[in-house]
Amino acid sequence: MENVFRNHKIAVFANGWSGDFLELMLEGIRKQAAVFGVDVFVFVSYIFWGEPGPQSMSQLNVFHLPDPGDFDGAIMLTNTFNIPQEKERVCALFHDAGIPMITTEVPVENMAFVGTDNYGGMRKLADHLINDHNVKNIVYIAGIEGNEECAIRRRAVEDALEEHGLKLMDSFYGNFGYFRTAQELEAWLEKGMPLPDAFVCANDLMAIGAASTLYDHGIDVPGQVIVTGFDNIKEARIFHPLLATVSREWGQLGENAFITLFDQISHPDPSYSRMYDSKFIPSESCGCKPDPAAIKFRLDSVRNRYADSNKTEMLDIFFQEMRIPMAKVESKEQFYEAATQTLGVHDFIGSDFCICTEPLFFELDDESYPKRIRGYSKKMDLLYGRVGETPIPQRQFDSKEIYPGYKHVEGRSDLFIVAPLNNVDFIIGYVVVRNDPAALYDLRLRKYVSDINTLFITIRQYIFAQQTNRKLKEIYMTDFLTNMYNRTGCDKVLYSFIDEERKAGRETVLMFADINYMKLINDDYGHLNGDIAIKATAEALRAAMPDDWLFGRYGGDEFIAVGHCKDEAMAEVLKQKFTDILKNIVTVQRISFTLTASIGYTIIKPDDGSSIAEFINRADESMYREKQRAHEEIRKARESGK
Repeated sequence: MENVFRNHKIAVFANGWSGDFLELMLEGIRKQAAVFGVDVFVFVSYIFWGEPGPQSMSQLNVFHLPDPGDFDGAIMLTNTFNIPQEKERVCALFHDAGIPMITTEVPVENMAFVGTDNYGGMRKLADHLINDHNVKNIVYIAGIEGNEECAIRRRAVEDALEEHGLKLMDSFYGNFGYFRTAQELEAWLEKGMPLPDAFVCANDLMAIGAASTLYDHGIDVPGQVIVTGFDNIKEARIFHPLLATVSREWGQLGENAFITLFDQISHPDPSYSRMYDSKFIPSESCGCKPDPAAIKFRLDSVRNRYADSNKTEMLDIFFQEMRIPMAKVESKEQFYEAATQTLGVHDFIGSDFCICTEPLFFELDDESYPKRIRGYSKKMDLLYGRVGETPIPQRQFDSKEIYPGYKHVEGRSDLFIVAPLNNVDFIIGYVVVRNDPAALYDLRLRKYVSDINTLFITIRQYIFAQQTNRKLKEIYMTDFLTNMYNRTGCDKVLYSFIDEERKAGRETVLMFADINYMKLINDDYGHLNGDIAIKATAEALRAAMPDDWLFGRYGGDEFIAVGHCKDEAMAEVLKQKFTDILKNIVTVQRISFTLTASIGYTIIKPDDGSSIAEFINRADESMYREKQRAHEEIRKARESGK
């Protein structure tokens, strides 16, 4: 058979909450993909039924990550989509690109379709209850109003009843969930109505919710009332009593979907539609004897219960412990270092995965970060990843690759599971897990993604809180007129620098500058010109000294500069350079008054045990000797000019 898969990869779209359906469908798809050596990219979201808003929409962005042209085809598990418009959008992307897509269980216009017969299996179940258990009164627990599959199953029950001259006793919605069904059944029982012969539920989760609620009320299943489900999920096969249900043979359906996609690539026919039979499985909850294999499965599941639950508990403990080393992460690089020590030693989602983020997520604050629910950046950051025990170096990559550095391996079929990282209307990125579907099936991936989301938001908040603190600290320690450190900044930074260099055995110099006749400048020319004098002197001091020096405004017209200086000769050169630059600034800025400054210094040896105050006094005395000479020169200049 010719291999029509030119790109050697297909896409699968699904809701990650879909449990057994997702597991069995994917295993069926993988089985056939392995025959052709085709990679399978699975894109999942985690949205509850009836969960609208920006949080849901930004999660659904993951369905728009793949470029249809990079894939040979796609399979959409359409019945798992909680927002109908989204399945139509994704289908349109592939349709417009001319890439075949197969929809499953719920058809979409202009897309080939495979599904199972909801009606046939449910009709057999209803006929069994009526004919073999003499059921006459049925309450139907529906899923969600407007759901097509749910409506078909209801019609099968109503048709079976009508054939015997009967009608539904009642019906209510359980939203396809355990808890909602329990709440609705509680309300129904409170009405004091007589029990029906059977509660027929549109899926197994609702049947489990109904049976558990009846048990809480002392009502025996199936002794007093029958409860049935639909789908034959794992929970139905470990519940007591074992549920009478309908199997849709999802594993085979997954294989059929892949084979149909193969045919569609070879001979496109968007009108193609095929329904496969569903199978009724009688069991304990309807009063029938279960299959021995079902009993064994339940016992095996009970034995493994602790190990399965322990995985989730360990994941909780892991993330609680991880918050400690991650608590003070201030950059992507620091995250990588911390992750190597934490994420790198656990295999909660497998040993081959990567965490990919938007490049600006840790760079821009909430106000600046783009609020969008569609699209990823062309270049994404590989924030952290592992292959086996080896961390993958951080880098940027083309988002078209999806999995950084992706290349198909000839003759092999790899599985890539892609789950979104987001926070309300912030797109953070996504996680990719390779060849470990168990993390998807038992919802560890969902837990992991949720915890990573929370961790990233916490880290991001810390990063920007620290940046704000640094800005406030800078404002607190900075002189607004010169943009040098103020007296507090001198104490926190300049003096600390001197102490640290002494401890390290390195020589430093402290220079002390003071504007000559500052009081006269203020008195004769005003304080505005006094400010000009201060700023000009600060500018000259910065320009004269090496780039790595530190500067402070010690007092009104006094300045400090500290840094490395190899000897007194170099210090004298820097002094003269300062004087020359200040003179040039006066000329260039056309300062109308006489502006000079005196500067002195002290060399600080590593073994000098003097205090900071003593160093300042020594530099001040050196400066004062210069000032006396300068004042004398200025006085003589003024006298000669009279």
